[in-house]
Amino acid sequence: MSRNRQIEETSLNAWPALNVLFYDGWILRFANGYTKRANSITPLYRGELDVYSKIDFCAQQYRQQGLQPIFRLSKINNVAVLDARLAAQAYEKIDQTSVRGRPLQGEFELAAGADVIDLTVWLQIFHELNPGRDMETHQAILERVIGRLCPMVLSNGADKVACGLGILQGAYFGLFDIVTRESERRKGYGRQLTKSLLAWGQEQSAVYAYLQVMLNNKPAQSLYQQVGFSEQYQYWYRIAPTN
Repeated sequence: MSRNRQIEETSLNAWPALNVLFYDGWILRFANGYTKRANSITPLYRGELDVYSKIDFCAQQYRQQGLQPIFRLSKINNVAVLDARLAAQAYEKIDQTSVRGRPLQGEFELAAGADVIDLTVWLQIFHELNPGRDMETHQAILERVIGRLCPMVLSNGADKVACGLGILQGAYFGLFDIVTRESERRKGYGRQLTKSLLAWGQEQSAVYAYLQVMLNNKPAQSLYQQVGFSEQYQYWYRIAPTN
């Protein structure tokens, strides 16, 4: 299996949906609308059915759940024809995302103030720093992960200034949900937290780290480049028009 396909497979496993339906080579994922990753259709292989009927079937499944139909597309899955047909049906292309990776080589150390904590406490901190999201569904997703979780916070004295989550599956270590308190951004805390997560992953014998960052998030792209992550491939979403 190629490195990119290994990352793609591992990242889907690292962020499980609450319900999954396989349909003629496509995987439909449902998680109460919490993140597009866990609530979208990913084509794994072409299948045998007519693509237009498949699009309609998938759209119906999501609308029955009260969700807007969303496709998650990547060039590594040979989706050029599907992408064009979705565009012709007015599915909007949004949230183009860079998947980045790096070997876990070199010296990484836990920053002062970096701690691995209980997942439930971490969730409370994450949603304090990133309010307005569904903590109950977020917790349900993470409790389904098969792998080792590293819920990490970074403190500056008594204040929690950043947090992030590492997910170890085999030799691959994914970084998710990295957020810095709004008033503390551009002070280097994101870099400290990222390096601390990598230190934990390396300590657990991971050999490769990956993450995902949207192309319009220039500060995060710059941060991850400084920490040694380089782009491996991209994916994007096609979201159905509202009726």
